[in-house]
Amino acid sequence: FSVSYAFRPGARVARGVTYLFVQGFISSVIGVVYFVVLINSSINPNALRTEEMGVYSILTFVLTLVQVFGTFALSSSAVKYIAQYVAEGHPEKARSVVTRVLQISLLTSMVLSAFLFYFAEWLSMLLLGTLIWAPLFRTLAFASFFTILHAQIGGFLQGAQRIGEMAALGFIYTVVDKLLAIYLLYTGWGLLGVVCSWLAGLGISSFAGLILTARFLGIVGKPHPVKPLINFSYPLYLSGVLGFAADWVDRLFILPYMGAVYLGIYSVALRAAVVPGLISSSIVGALFPKLSELYAQSGVERLKEAFQASTRYAVLIGFPMAVGLAALAYPVLILFAGLRYVEAALPLTVLCLAMLPGALGIAIGPTLLTLERTKTASMLTIASIFSNTGVCYVTLATLNLGMLGTAWARVFASFIGFGLGAYVLRRIIKVTFDKEAIWKASAACIIMTIAVFSLETLIYQINLLPIYVIIGSAVYFFSLIALKAIKKHDIELIYNYLPSGLKWLAVWLDRVVFIA
Repeated sequence: FSVSYAFRPGARVARGVTYLFVQGFISSVIGVVYFVVLINSSINPNALRTEEMGVYSILTFVLTLVQVFGTFALSSSAVKYIAQYVAEGHPEKARSVVTRVLQISLLTSMVLSAFLFYFAEWLSMLLLGTLIWAPLFRTLAFASFFTILHAQIGGFLQGAQRIGEMAALGFIYTVVDKLLAIYLLYTGWGLLGVVCSWLAGLGISSFAGLILTARFLGIVGKPHPVKPLINFSYPLYLSGVLGFAADWVDRLFILPYMGAVYLGIYSVALRAAVVPGLISSSIVGALFPKLSELYAQSGVERLKEAFQASTRYAVLIGFPMAVGLAALAYPVLILFAGLRYVEAALPLTVLCLAMLPGALGIAIGPTLLTLERTKTASMLTIASIFSNTGVCYVTLATLNLGMLGTAWARVFASFIGFGLGAYVLRRIIKVTFDKEAIWKASAACIIMTIAVFSLETLIYQINLLPIYVIIGSAVYFFSLIALKAIKKHDIELIYNYLPSGLKWLAVWLDRVVFIA
């Protein structure tokens, strides 16, 4: 294969995506096992009840709240400036960024952890209406110390484009957190075991991340000036806080209107809906530092090229994952969660629709950040939040549509965010989407859905879910071939980033696609 110069940046992005995807795929498999043990009483007699799942969601809310507020979005500044300084050949400046961010993060971690520990009873009463969960909040205080540090270290490695090490760190966290939680759940620790596993996973992976950061960048040096870091991050900080609110607004509506039981059920649907976003999050993780490097070295034209390539593959891979999960929502939830969570199936189907504009607009946010249009990115998030909040209020508080209403609110907010983001970005650098990939991927998804529904109509058994997935994937793949959606440069890209021992896969794919 001869790989053109135009696709070499795409190949480097794809290689980073592969590391994160492999790590994410393995972590997802472990996460599925963990979640089944957590909620399925037929497998684990000590599984959490639906009400306890609501408490689990609130604990997750508090831990995420600490991370969002405590990091000050400095992890994004670290990614931006470390990638830029490394590309410019100034490693001492990259190290200075690490030093300054660590100083701020350690101080913030101590303050917020002390606050959670001291006000544990008050938080338990405020959020859950009882004091019996206060010990969980005290334990959560220790985990919150490491959650800020863990997020910043991820930014260090991402900025240094050590994507393989970043993936390894994520794998370490998953293994320690999930496997320890599974053991503690089986031995009857309940929610306390879950929180203890968070503490262990975050603590061990944070120490490992510090060692990797010291090796590749260093952690002790003259601190970087605070002002440029804050100037870049404060709009993102506001955006992150608002994005956090947007992510939780539907759940925060459900808690007072429907109670902790339905909060637990809805949280299961949200957890399942995250799976199709695995590819998208992997692309974002590898794309942002690469865009910063390309922009510093080659200017706007290379950004346009990387944007189109990234959205093409996010669509070709992300669309079928979202549509496939939507089509199989009922058997997926019954098999993995049990019959008591079957009410989450229809909301899950709707939530998967929100993944489609997210996949199509995967590169909008990273491109705006690369161009330092952080205020613009924040305004887009604000628009999405207002739309989500408004629709949530109408559908839940006024129309009483319950979980289905909040799910549709997410879909509406997703389309609003994508539409505004695409409009704003095209006014700045006139990026283009791969329209051919969009319509062909959509057509192949429709064919796949028809095939899956037909198969379910003929033979419907929960245990045949893997067969449905395999057949649906095959139908989608061969539909792409029939529609001639896979191009020579796609095969070249795959060949370029695969390790030498696996390049035969690209050769085989080339024969299947183009002989057919």
